[in-house]
Amino acid sequence: MRRSVFRLCISPGHNYFGRHGKPAGEAPVLDVPEIECVAGHGIRGDRFFDYKPDYKGQITFFMRENLVRMWNELGISGPGKDPSATRRNVLTEGLDLTSLIGGEFEIQGIRFLGTEECRPCSWMNGAIHPGAEEWMKGRGGLRAKILTSGMLRQDSSDGLCSALIAGGMSSRMGYDKALMKFQGQFLWQRQLEILRSLSCPVAVAAPAPRSWIPMQTTFIPDAEGVAGPLAGLLASLEWTIVRGGTHLLALALDMPRLSACTLRRLWDSCSPGVGVVPRGASGYEPLAAIYPVQALQTLHRLASDGNWKLQDAVEALETAGQCRVFSLEGSLAAEFFNVNTPADLVEMEKI
Repeated sequence: MRRSVFRLCISPGHNYFGRHGKPAGEAPVLDVPEIECVAGHGIRGDRFFDYKPDYKGQITFFMRENLVRMWNELGISGPGKDPSATRRNVLTEGLDLTSLIGGEFEIQGIRFLGTEECRPCSWMNGAIHPGAEEWMKGRGGLRAKILTSGMLRQDSSDGLCSALIAGGMSSRMGYDKALMKFQGQFLWQRQLEILRSLSCPVAVAAPAPRSWIPMQTTFIPDAEGVAGPLAGLLASLEWTIVRGGTHLLALALDMPRLSACTLRRLWDSCSPGVGVVPRGASGYEPLAAIYPVQALQTLHRLASDGNWKLQDAVEALETAGQCRVFSLEGSLAAEFFNVNTPADLVEMEKI
C-alpha cells in the first residue's frame, strides 16, 4: 500500500496542552489542503510553530487505520466521527507509525525524524469519546521533527467514493422510482453503472434495504433522527470517511440523463476540502453533487437544528468554503432533468 495523506489539520492555539486544571480552550481546528513544513521550526500557522528549539513534536501523525478501528470499537457514530478531534496534524494510511520512532522517513519529498509516540491524555475522553485515552495508549500516533522544508499536501486523486441516494418515497410517481425504465433499463441499473464507470467505491443509501440492490453492492442505512435525502447524505459521508475517501459523489435515482462524462467534470472541478454542487435555473442540484468529507460536521449542525433542507445545506457549505457552484448552461442543464411524475417520464423520453 502506498503512503497516503488523507487529511491535514492545524490549530492556531492550544486547547489542551498546558491547560491542566483549566477548561479546554476554544481554538478552532482547521482542515487545510496543504501545510508548510519548515525544517527545525514546525508547521507554519500551527500552535507548535517555534514552540522551543529542537522540539520533538514539530509535527504529529495519526494512522487512519487506527482511527476507524477506534470509532468501531468504542461505538462512535454521527458527529463523533471527527478526525480532527485527535488534534494530530497528519492523518495517514499505509505507514506503521510506531516503527518510525527513532528513524528518519520521507513523505512527498519531505524528510522527518520520528521522535516518540504522541501519547494520549485525559482530554481525549471528552474531545473524542469516553475511553478514548485508554484505547489510544500505544496507538496515539507519532511525534516528529521536520528535517527538510516543503509543502505537504492532501492526496485527492483517488479519494472519490459514490453513493446512490435512494431514500425518496416516490409519492408523486406512485411507485418506486428505482423500478422505472428509461431506454429499456431500470433506473437503479443505469445509475449504478454510471457510478461504477468512475472506478470508485459505490454504495446505495436508503432507510431500509431495497430488493433491487445487487448483492455485491454496499448498503448504507440512512442516518437516524433525520428525514429526507439529508439522512442518506449524512450516512454516506460517514461511510466515505471510514473508507478513507476525501469526497463523496451523491447521485439521485431520478436523473437518468446524467452522463459519466459530466460527473467526471464535477470531480475534476473539486479540490482538497472543497466539493462542487451544480446550480441551474431552479436552484442547486444537491443530489448530483460532490461533497468533501469535511462537510459532515456542517451538515450535522444543520440536522441537529432541525433544518433538513438540502438547498439550505448547500448554502451553508458554500458559506463555509466547503463547496463551490458549478453553473449549468445550455445542453448541459438538460442532463439534470428530474423525473418526479409519470408525465415527467414521458417528457424525459423526448429530451
